[in-house]
Amino acid sequence: MLNIRLESEYILTIFGVAISNTFLTSLMVTTVLGVMAGVFYIRKEDHRNIFINGIRILIYELLKLTDMVTKDRSLSKRILPLIATFFLFIVTANILALFPGFLGSFFVQTQAGIFSILRSPNSDLTITLALALFSIVGIQFFSLQELGIKAYLMRFFNFTSPINFILGFFEIVSESVKVFSFSFRLFGNVFAGEVLLLVIAFLVPYIIPIPFMVLELFVGIIQAFIFAILTLTFIKTSTLHHVESVKKNKLSSNN
Repeated sequence: MLNIRLESEYILTIFGVAISNTFLTSLMVTTVLGVMAGVFYIRKEDHRNIFINGIRILIYELLKLTDMVTKDRSLSKRILPLIATFFLFIVTANILALFPGFLGSFFVQTQAGIFSILRSPNSDLTITLALALFSIVGIQFFSLQELGIKAYLMRFFNFTSPINFILGFFEIVSESVKVFSFSFRLFGNVFAGEVLLLVIAFLVPYIIPIPFMVLELFVGIIQAFIFAILTLTFIKTSTLHHVESVKKNKLSSNN
């Protein structure tokens, strides 16, 4: 049965609240990551366990990646939880969607029709929009933390000259556009990949879909990396004014 819909489908109701298949899958991904985090916290001193060592290596590599952008270990440690959460959630959701029996395999009968029980969260624009909003809020939080209230507001509302005022307006527009850029990029790539796999599996259900599943696995990891690295880069660029102001203050004090 081939059923391709742009929007997510509501498959059950709990205490009057409609639950979509993408939200249900998001809960599954969150549960998997929560269990992994719990196991790692309890057994973090076990250096002989392959699973624990794998998580430790992953965290260390993400920290090194963060260091490459920020050039500041202190800032990297503060940013890492946000960056790692984005990367792990997106990549886990993308990988989970490729498991046998996930896409278009389990269905439920509702009043609106027959819908798939499971669907990748990243193929739902509302969830990618939520991720994008969290990313933008994180960027503003770290920017405010580094710059201070006055310097942060000066980025957007600078009345020292007409040019600075116009640049502040474009800064507001730029921050707003990032929400759509983040959400539509992730949604478009993941949704297109799911449609491709569903169509190929429907037409040729055996052997042929395997290379495309490997390709989608690669694309899923790349999309998670891009989302995380863009968030990291924007955090860094939003705090550059802080570094520049510190340098100017040092030069003026030396003179």
